[in-house]
Amino acid sequence: MVEDAVKIMKDMMAAMNAWDLEKAASFFTDDLVYEDVGSGMVFHGVKEYMDFAEKVRAEFPDRKWEMKSAFSDGHNIATEAVWSGTFTQSVINPDIPATGRHVSIRCVSITELRDGKIYRNRDYYNGLSLQQQLGV
Repeated sequence: MVEDAVKIMKDMMAAMNAWDLEKAASFFTDDLVYEDVGSGMVFHGVKEYMDFAEKVRAEFPDRKWEMKSAFSDGHNIATEAVWSGTFTQSVINPDIPATGRHVSIRCVSITELRDGKIYRNRDYYNGLSLQQQLGV
């Protein structure tokens, strides 16, 4: 069960990296709560989170989410990853001009499963470092 939990996270990240948002959505419960702690944004439900993922794709078309390590008790997963991409377009916050800069941030995700699907996720990263790398 522990290996299955980590595999769910790996497979979801692989779908996101492939920009297969339909497949990625299949890893979440309908009542998903996804918190992007670094930005202060919280998404309720798969559709709301996938809409956000589409905006991220527009802003960082080469975005990559690389898992470095993970551990689980079978229901909760802690993942260390590196998130990187080039900021080519400003969609989420039009006040931040697209800089064309490549960014790379370390992040930790705390993920909770219910019936083999992700129902809660919290992503933690250094938002100030991200802004500095973007040049804002």
